Amino acid sequence: MENKLQIEKEIKLYKSGLQSISSSLLGIANRFGASAATRKTLSEQIEQIQENFLFVVVGEVNAGKSSFVNALLGAKVSAASQAITTMDVQKIVYGEEEMLVKDAGKRILIKKFPADILKEITIVDTPGTNSRELDHQIITNQFIPYSNLVVFIFQMDNIHVQSAWDFFDKIKSDWSKKVIFVLTKSDRYRAEEIEGYQKLLKSYVAKEGLSEPTIFVTSSYFEENNEKEKSGFPTIRNYINDNILSTAAIDKIVDDVKTLKLLKQSIEKEFNIRKSHFESDEASRTRIKNVSEQKQKLAFANIDKVVNRCIEVYNAQSDKTIDRLNDEIGFFNITWRSIRSVFSSGTTTKDAIEEIRKQHIENLNNSTNEILQEGLDNIKSDIQYMVIGVKNELDKLREEHSQSSEMFQFIDAKRSEILVRLKGNLTDFIDKSPVFRGDSFINGDVDYSGVGIAGGVAAAGAAITMISQAAILDITGGIATALGVIVAGGIATLNKGKFLKETRITLNENREKFKTDLETNLKSYISEIKTHIDGQFGEFDHHLESERLQIQDYNELMVETNRDLNELENRVLS
Repeated sequence: MENKLQIEKEIKLYKSGLQSISSSLLGIANRFGASAATRKTLSEQIEQIQENFLFVVVGEVNAGKSSFVNALLGAKVSAASQAITTMDVQKIVYGEEEMLVKDAGKRILIKKFPADILKEITIVDTPGTNSRELDHQIITNQFIPYSNLVVFIFQMDNIHVQSAWDFFDKIKSDWSKKVIFVLTKSDRYRAEEIEGYQKLLKSYVAKEGLSEPTIFVTSSYFEENNEKEKSGFPTIRNYINDNILSTAAIDKIVDDVKTLKLLKQSIEKEFNIRKSHFESDEASRTRIKNVSEQKQKLAFANIDKVVNRCIEVYNAQSDKTIDRLNDEIGFFNITWRSIRSVFSSGTTTKDAIEEIRKQHIENLNNSTNEILQEGLDNIKSDIQYMVIGVKNELDKLREEHSQSSEMFQFIDAKRSEILVRLKGNLTDFIDKSPVFRGDSFINGDVDYSGVGIAGGVAAAGAAITMISQAAILDITGGIATALGVIVAGGIATLNKGKFLKETRITLNENREKFKTDLETNLKSYISEIKTHIDGQFGEFDHHLESERLQIQDYNELMVETNRDLNELENRVLS
């Protein structure tokens, strides 16, 4: 098999996986508004992952750098003319067609060349450490920090050149990359001379603090003339394949995995704040719902108490009325009134029943109104506390979220706008809405002016009173009908049982109607107020639901990305 530089297929798969995961993380960061710094770092990391292995070739002018590159890659990809090597950094990359692109501002010459190895490896051929162009060293310095291998080249008989060692001394303290030394043009020297130059190079390197340098002896001439066993290039290629392209690739992938994990943690940290804000808002919204629901339940319980007490009074008064009727239309009373009517204009049975009817209505009105006056005050308070409780929780909601982050600046701004509108709408509703007047439960012909109904919650008290009075008017009217069934010319004792039975049935029917009307209308009135208050939060509820779905999407995407990242890390480290 022909000796050449090559990247293992497994490394390519790892690299492809890293690119996919980093792209997913960037998509998450962009979608959910991670900080600009996090997104920028992720973008740079994607570019870094996509970058080829970087080999930087340094040395003095005419040391044979370009010839070395051509021989190493097996193609004439690096210009060897004096004009280029002394004036420009030459960055050699893959291209479908051979092409030169010069960036005058950066003094970099991009050389594109259709060699497969350049799909994975980028070569930087520098202008020379002894160039008179001082900015060449600055440009060279831009590549070395990102390099996977630095090839320091010396012509065999020019090892002592001071500019090369000055440059080496300048960068060695920051040099954490692999470096190898290459002696070129070995075809011009005898074996003993080459051995002497190797020892000399080792001594120079030792003075710089490197006790075990990696040194190769090469000849581009022998390589070009197919004398590969003497060229030294098979040895250097094997070294690069075994020690750089394999180990450096794994090291780089491990580093990239660590970097992606840190970036993922940065996104998670930001998003956790966003989730805590959502959970806080959701808890506040739940408290607001609980306030209205609890006050509604309390109001319902108070309504039940009022209704039950009214029914107890109603039953007691009905029993008294039935007893009085029973006595009034008994045989003795009817006979006595009949006899008296012959001799005088005394009270008739009809008059007596009418008196019972009036007394029943008066007693029922007085007793139920007394109960209602006491019980309805509690119901009015329940409505007031419902409104106050909701407003207080809303005020707390607007004051929350002291911790901020770029991730949810837009969401916080939108949230604030919604809460401002909600506060205004809720205030307008409470102060101005006709819902509190109870229009849906009170006949339209009721005159409100006499009871002085104001706006908002102030109207609730009068509305409750009117709803209650409407129920009482209905039962007293029914009683008038029940007790007004008087047979023309008097009531015969034979009809007494039937009359009392029908009267009791009517009283019972009116009792159930009274209970239903009072209970249903009051509870419906409370429910309508609660429904309208809850309805004011529609936009905010929609905002919370949108946030909930986004958090759900985020969790699903992050779980998938976590899984892929962990699986890749396990494969790389196994």
